[in-house]
Order: sequence, then C-alpha cells, then structure tokens
Amino acid sequence: MSEINTKRFINARKDLGLSQIELCDGVCTQATLSKFEHYGKAPSIQVLIQLCQRLGLTLDEIFPTGPLSISDESQNLDQAEFELIQSEYQAAQQKLSLLDFDRLGSTQKMQYAFVQGYISALNDEKVEDALYFFNMILSEFDNSHQTIFSLLAYTGSGITYSRMQELKKAEYYFQKVFDKLEDLTLADTKTIWRVLNMIFYTAAYYGRLGNYSVSDPLLDYGYKICAENHVTYYLARILDQKAQNVFEQDGSPARISELLNDALAFARLNNNQILIKKISNKLKS
Repeated sequence: MSEINTKRFINARKDLGLSQIELCDGVCTQATLSKFEHYGKAPSIQVLIQLCQRLGLTLDEIFPTGPLSISDESQNLDQAEFELIQSEYQAAQQKLSLLDFDRLGSTQKMQYAFVQGYISALNDEKVEDALYFFNMILSEFDNSHQTIFSLLAYTGSGITYSRMQELKKAEYYFQKVFDKLEDLTLADTKTIWRVLNMIFYTAAYYGRLGNYSVSDPLLDYGYKICAENHVTYYLARILDQKAQNVFEQDGSPARISELLNDALAFARLNNNQILIKKISNKLKS
C-alpha cells in the first residue's frame, strides 16, 4: 500500500502529545507501530482501525483517495455503494460511470471494484466480470489481505460461485468470511454497512443450504449491530431473510407474518422500493 499517508498519521499522534509507546499500548507492539510510521508497513486492519480511533482519524484519511477532487470522487463512490445497498443496481452503475478508474487512488479502486463486482454478481451479468473485479482486489490492490475490501471480495466471490451452483467454491469463500466476522471493529458507518453486507449474504447463503444453525445466529448478530448502531438500511433484508428461514423450517405463520411486516416497515422507512415490492408480494401470498 504505497499510498498510505503515514505523515498524516504521525502528525495526528504528535498533535495529541502521544509517544509511540503510549499510542500502541494494549493494541500492538511499538515495533509494529514503528514499522508502520517509518516504512509504511501497515499492521492488520483491526490494529490499524484501533490506532486510528485513538487518534480520531478514519481510514480514509490515511489511505488517500487520489489526485482528483476528493469530495467529488468519494461522493460518487459512496453513493454507488449506497445504491448497491438499496439494490438499485442501475443507479449504482450510473454513479460508477462518472469515474475514471485509472485516476483513482488505490483505496478508491478497491471500493470501485467491490461495488462493480457486486453489481455484476447480483444483477444477472456475466459471472466472469464479477470474479475479475474481486480478483483485482485480492491479487493486486490488497494482496496481503489487510483491508476490509478483501473480506468483501471473499463475500462477493461466494455469491458469484453460489449463483453458478459451484457450492464447494462458494463454501470456501463464505467460510473465510465467517471466520473473521466477529473480529471486525465497527469503526464508522461505512464499515458497519460493509460488515452488515457480509453478514447478510453469508447468512442468506447458509439459509439457502438449509443450515439454519449458522444462518439464524448470523442474522441475529446483524440485527444486533443495526440496533446498537442505529443503522436501518439492512434491517429489512435481515428480517426478510429471518422470515424465509422460519418458513423453510415450517415455523409459525404468525411469526412469519410478524417478521415480514417488520421488514416492510423498515423498507418503507428507507424508501427501498425494490424490497417494498418483494415483501408486499410475500405478504399477499
């Protein structure tokens, strides 16, 4: 990650009057922090997030987003990611079309590849396009697999192979995600969105396999994250999947209806027209 802005990180530490020993106490060794500050050798993403939290920094501040207007480029990428959350794939694609990929910074390129890969995987496009973008993250931009984008790429690869009915390959990638989920630090709203993305699609995959002992706890964990962080955008999808799991297990029709009505309420709250239509149709059937 040659574009890491270690100067911004070091200045923030010095502005707070913290020595390396004070900053890294309880998080990592001084040697780890020293390698980061002097040579740009990034520690694990969990360690980096904790260090940034202590300094009041976000990851975006130390992973520069490129030579163009930061606000314009970041705004388009974030809006594309939000449209992806809403399942508005065409709108997400339109936002990405405004960007010149070659002029983006490395972190922006990973965000672009993540969103584009999911659009391809979820929107009935060529599967090889999705795998191309996920492999770009894993093999080129984050080949040491230290950022959350690698986990998002694992999730997207699982989604893609699942749609191809290559379940052993899908299982391989979803298991890599499952092993890391509870270790992730929920540092900011974008991180929460991304963790919920991974939780939802992993839970949905195991639900489709009938493995409810994995799917249901994951959905409960996602619901807890939404409630504790006052994030509503994934609640409708989580509750809809919970209703599907109950249905598949021959659960109470009253419980299914309760979950679907709650899901519909959150879909309306977030003006997610695609989910509103989907859940309304289920309630009518």
